[in-house]
Amino acid sequence: MALLATQPSSVNGLAYSLTAAAASDTFTPDLRSFLLVENSNAATRTITMSTPGTYRGLAVPDPAPTIGATTGRLVIGPLDPTLYADPTTGLGTVTPSATAGVTYAVVQLQVP
Repeated sequence: MALLATQPSSVNGLAYSLTAAAASDTFTPDLRSFLLVENSNAATRTITMSTPGTYRGLAVPDPAPTIGATTGRLVIGPLDPTLYADPTTGLGTVTPSATAGVTYAVVQLQVP
């Protein structure tokens, strides 16, 4: 498990570096942050976002979108802390169905 570094945008645009997925990774949730996911594997992958909180006493279902095979790309967000932050650590958790070929970047849109 690794903490994915948040990469801010700039006035020149958005340049980011992808990190290989582990069995489970964490991120710092923020209303201006998004998770970019790429899959270069020949099989589709499911990307599960943990939602540890509740809404009016009911568990919030974990979103689990599927990313396409070979050249699949997916954007998840904004990474709202009220949905994704663990109440103890303050971090969100993302878990791919398999790690081969999956890479991530957490990007934050900057407001000038």
